[in-house]
Amino acid sequence: MAKIKNIEFYNFRNFKNFSTSFDNKLNILFGDNGCGKTNILEGISLIGKGKGIRNSNIINLIKKQEDNFLIKNNLEIEKNNFNIEIFIEQKNDKFKKIIKINDDSSKDSQNFLNQSISYLIFMPEMERLFQASPSYRRNFLDRLIFSSRNDYNKLINKYKKSLLERNKILQSYNIDDDWLNRIEREICSLGLEIYKLRNSQLNILNIELNNMKNYHNFHFDVKLKIKDDFANNEINFEEYLSNLINSRVYDKQFGGTKIGPHKSDIISTVNNDFEASLLSTGQQKTIVLMLMLAQCNYLVNHKKIKPIFLFDEIGSHLDNHNRQILLDMINSFEIQFFLTGTDKNMFSFLSTNAQFYNISNL
Repeated sequence: MAKIKNIEFYNFRNFKNFSTSFDNKLNILFGDNGCGKTNILEGISLIGKGKGIRNSNIINLIKKQEDNFLIKNNLEIEKNNFNIEIFIEQKNDKFKKIIKINDDSSKDSQNFLNQSISYLIFMPEMERLFQASPSYRRNFLDRLIFSSRNDYNKLINKYKKSLLERNKILQSYNIDDDWLNRIEREICSLGLEIYKLRNSQLNILNIELNNMKNYHNFHFDVKLKIKDDFANNEINFEEYLSNLINSRVYDKQFGGTKIGPHKSDIISTVNNDFEASLLSTGQQKTIVLMLMLAQCNYLVNHKKIKPIFLFDEIGSHLDNHNRQILLDMINSFEIQFFLTGTDKNMFSFLSTNAQFYNISNL
């Protein structure tokens, strides 16, 4: 899998001209708030598919009063080096991110890059995962699935497109029954696959979390499950289709589709007693980080995937005990990490194994 050897920014976010090399394992970016730590993580996350960790409009990545940005880096994939360039291209008033791999921006080169690089990302807002909306928790779970299946986004996007098409047909004056039947059958096939993959992902996390609890001094016994009134019992294609057909009148009246994986929630129970949303902010953050590390353990040991970890403000709201456990676990993985924080001292015990960067002084 991929490792990022260095990076250069030109007119990207708050950076006019910035360059640095990276360690193959632990990279600690520290400095004052607003100095650009998260911007560096965002630039790294743009190497590959998507809009990066902030999911920002591509135009907003350009430094103010400039026309374009350029990101350059050297990427090592299976001991081979590749030169990456990322910038914006404008066509017909639309702006698109362009990635060149050794001066090649073909579809084949993009597919090669997407298959070679995998990210696991923690942003500060994720520490409120258990108090956020069900859609936020679904997206969190979907990102974990995507880290091991780079085609998963296609499945989700196709499902969403089919839902929109069904809703559009139901709201039309003259309903095309043949087209509606075809779309609903497609929704059932896609929806069942999403249910299957999400349940499989939760089973993986539960197993890995249990192993982590046994091998580390981790105080929480966390169990995850999907909450979905429609799919609490295992459903088959014909049952799914029958429910969709029977809900047409309701869905036409209220808009949308009332059943399916887009209505699911993810419930986290702690010590077989209470939901994780009742814990303190620091405890909730600890569990979210443990979920990320559980997924990392699965990817490395079972899928032979070595993800790149991007952890923004990892140390805030954590007590010393949980911070030590998490950083010990991070140190045990032979993969590339990028961690940020305002205080260098919270990473002090990693000092012999990590490369530190004071972004405030760059």
